[in-house]
Amino acid sequence: MDLRDLEYFLAVVEAKSVTLAARRVHAAQPTLSHALARLEAELGERLLVRKARAPLSLTEAGEVVAARARQALSAVTALRDDLGALRGVVGGSLRIAAIQSLSATLLPGALARLSQQHPAITPSVRTLAAESIARAVASGRADLGLLAGAPRSSLRGLSAKVLFEEPLVALVRRSDPLARAKKLRLKQLAERELLLVPDGTFLSDIVHEACERAGFTPRVRLTLASAEALRETVRAGLGMTILPEGYASPADRDLIAVPITHPTPRREVLVVERGPKQLATPRAVAVFTALLSALVPTAGRRGRS
Repeated sequence: MDLRDLEYFLAVVEAKSVTLAARRVHAAQPTLSHALARLEAELGERLLVRKARAPLSLTEAGEVVAARARQALSAVTALRDDLGALRGVVGGSLRIAAIQSLSATLLPGALARLSQQHPAITPSVRTLAAESIARAVASGRADLGLLAGAPRSSLRGLSAKVLFEEPLVALVRRSDPLARAKKLRLKQLAERELLLVPDGTFLSDIVHEACERAGFTPRVRLTLASAEALRETVRAGLGMTILPEGYASPADRDLIAVPITHPTPRREVLVVERGPKQLATPRAVAVFTALLSALVPTAGRRGRS
């Protein structure tokens, strides 16, 4: 059995499309199609459900093969890591799953430094919802995850490290009367209609729990799944929102971020990797995690107010 065929198979599983998978692995689409056909012929099982105008999905046999393929490729990665360590070199691929805000803020500088200090490591980044990142790391679809606001119960079996804490702020237009306040008690927002992320997300849970502690249930005018979209909807004049302070810029001409107190809702920014009893973790993960920690200011790791 060819390891490359297993790699192509997993790429198709993750992309749910041969065409998209071919783009991600920089191979021709027929190459992946032939690899899938070889694998199914060799195993004597149909691995994928193919329906017109529908994403590819796994058969029961495909689920088994995907799990075993990740284990096999993980073992090969560990072998290469061990041999590289004998030469004093850390290299190989590093698959990172990150939420949108960290992909745009924390990651660019970290990736640049990684390239300078460890050119043998080849990183790739996928932007996922925070709620999906733990599953991607645990299943072997990603080696390392960067997310925020995740309760520890959602990270069972994973190793999690807090990079820093980030307070949430009230984001309003400069013309809003609240924009003149130096800080706001959360209860002052009880009568305001808010634009928030949908229920069931980590960020929504943080906001609703803080409002409950302040003694009220938020009045939600609109929910949007993207924090960036919420910010721009506030800019358009539809209302106000509560977001992590990283979404606000002091140089913004239209919007003001007002600190919230009593209580100050916060989210932890976390880096997560697989636990010792799961699939092997590439040595590149430890290198990158140490680099991230060095980039985060000490004050940020303690939390800001």
